[in-house]
Amino acid sequence: MKQNPIDLVWRAAAALMLAMLAGCQAKPLAKPEPPPQRDWVSEIRASAASLPSYVEVLPLNDPSVADLRKLARLAEGARRFAEAEKHLAMALALMPDDPDLWQWRAEVALADRRWEDAQTHARQSETLGPKLGGICVRNWMTLLAVAQETEDLTAQAEARAKADACPVRAPVRF
Repeated sequence: MKQNPIDLVWRAAAALMLAMLAGCQAKPLAKPEPPPQRDWVSEIRASAASLPSYVEVLPLNDPSVADLRKLARLAEGARRFAEAEKHLAMALALMPDDPDLWQWRAEVALADRRWEDAQTHARQSETLGPKLGGICVRNWMTLLAVAQETEDLTAQAEARAKADACPVRAPVRF
């Protein structure tokens, strides 16, 4: 029995359509989830707090900025970084030479993944602040975090070395 060529074409077309429809029903490939963002600020603060530094230089707390600090702390805790930034900027308008406020502002920028701002504020804090102790470590660890995020190997090496030099060891006593 001889098959009609038109029937063969229709059968081939139908088979092709069925194959295409079967392919359409396949589950779409799931997009891979991005890796979780690193919590640099928690790492930096925990690391600075755990260092065995026996000298700590802290700025005097000014009562005029206490409320702004509290508001910034609450906003940062709620991950409202723009609001925290606003309160810290207002506090810095009153106390522009406070390295702790500059560093805090750097950490808020870091949490908000604004690398350039984090770097600028940490450098300002380092310029104004002590070259030892916890705030020094936080300055350089912030700069290290920015260097890692921006893949700047030279800046990473410098920041590691500077952060390692910040803790002050206890004097040897006999």
